[in-house]
Amino acid sequence: MWAESVQLDLAAGANPSDLATLLRERLSGLPGFRHLALGANLPGSWGASDCTLDLIFDQNPGHTLAERLAHVPGAARLERHAYRRIGGGLRDPQLTGGIWRTLLLHVKADAAPDQREALERDLLRMPAYMQGIRNWQLSEVIGDSRWTYVWQQEFAGLPDLQGEYLAHPYHWGWVDRWFDPEFPEWLVDSIAHAFCPFDSSLLSLAQRSAPRCAQ
Repeated sequence: MWAESVQLDLAAGANPSDLATLLRERLSGLPGFRHLALGANLPGSWGASDCTLDLIFDQNPGHTLAERLAHVPGAARLERHAYRRIGGGLRDPQLTGGIWRTLLLHVKADAAPDQREALERDLLRMPAYMQGIRNWQLSEVIGDSRWTYVWQQEFAGLPDLQGEYLAHPYHWGWVDRWFDPEFPEWLVDSIAHAFCPFDSSLLSLAQRSAPRCAQ
């Protein structure tokens, strides 16, 4: 399976709903097309674009996808990030009408493999402490991208993200050491945080289809 997380800036006057329809028309004819979701990023997102676009294919669509995404009316800029799943889980595979959160992370160039593995373990442990994370997935970004990981979660509503998740003691007392330059374990030197509404669970589709996304 081939999956991409895309940060997309809108052209002046563009409507996300109209753009989603146009993109679906352009991409639905590609072999292996499975899913497209476009959501307008909500206030409080930072380091992100206007919208988050998620794409799933049965296999790598190659250069054809880039050609179909080029010069789309309403899209001013797209930053694409293909990824390979490391791990994740589902609590609520039928979740609808929730909040889709995407965190893009870049780790320092001198990060050792055991440090990266420890960071991955700590992130994937978060749902054990936070019941508000309904579905989740951690992936390694592959190909030409300025990011190292994409950490995705689905929440039933904003209070679960902006309350429990962002304020939880496990978050600040344990995971934050990887993100804070004042800690000796500091590893993540850049992030982009985006969250938007979604209609139905993307992670349910992705995790049912393939245990691990392949390049």
